[in-house]
Amino acid sequence: MSILQTPGSELVGAVALLQHADPTERARFNALEDAVWSNTTLRPAVIESVRLRCAHLRGCASCSAIRISAGTEDGLTESQVPLLDKPDARDELTPGQMAALTLVDRFFHNPRAPEEAESIRIAEALGSRGVLEVLITCAVWCSSELRLALGEDRAPECNIIVERPHGTVEEQDSATGWPALKTSVLDPEGRFPEAPPELTEPVHDLVRNLWSGAGCLSPDVAAACVIRSTQLFGIGSDEPVIALLVPTIAADLANSDDVRNWTQWPAGLERDVLELAETLWLDPSQVDETVTDPITAAIGVKGVILATWELLWIKQIHRLTLVLHRGR
Repeated sequence: MSILQTPGSELVGAVALLQHADPTERARFNALEDAVWSNTTLRPAVIESVRLRCAHLRGCASCSAIRISAGTEDGLTESQVPLLDKPDARDELTPGQMAALTLVDRFFHNPRAPEEAESIRIAEALGSRGVLEVLITCAVWCSSELRLALGEDRAPECNIIVERPHGTVEEQDSATGWPALKTSVLDPEGRFPEAPPELTEPVHDLVRNLWSGAGCLSPDVAAACVIRSTQLFGIGSDEPVIALLVPTIAADLANSDDVRNWTQWPAGLERDVLELAETLWLDPSQVDETVTDPITAAIGVKGVILATWELLWIKQIHRLTLVLHRGR
């Protein structure tokens, strides 16, 4: 399903959707994507490995067909690409690639912190900052879920080469401990540890917009969605990580028991957004007109795109938080 009417040969991806909805939001995403490639200690081949593994795990045919030139120039070959999806064959990759791919798999399959021994191995290969950079990179590629939900995912006839210069890689931080969140990333005043503002500020900008009232979701609805996301992850209200998942602003605006019973809410935009959220989070390919039409009638196509984008980021930030949190 494509929410935009375009010529049959034109593929509608995240960038096109965001440009249609709000050029400012597209610029915000572009800044984040640029920072992933330009303000990182990760080798371009590692970043490209992460991007392709994310595309494969999400089933995004169009993203899987793209190749970023910086990654191939840094040594990622077509013969290595199939190994990204074969954990038992990854010993043919670099230690950085192997560690990053382990994090990607955990981010999507089991968003919880690795066991101590595995955490040590990952942090030694990537550095403390590199661990966080990989997880932010995973969150950035959530853009493919916007394509899957509202755009087009037809594979192009051949691989597409996207030119991006192979820039200078920053020296890896000597710190190799597991990075620890001290505040909720979804708090408008929250902060990432051990990462440059060029990389993290675009994420903070998205979060501030979520609670400002300037975004598509009202703060009340955003709070309900934040709480519902934790419930779908199976996180109890008494677990220590809940303070990192549900910032005070969300806890003050929505009641957990009320949110759990959202299907009993009266018909209206709030209920429709919660239905979109659950469908999107469980399987973006299942978002269809029955889910989007009521929201479109209320806030238009642009509103649906922006609401979907904000919902995707709530889920990805929760995944990142759960992988980082070590229960202490």
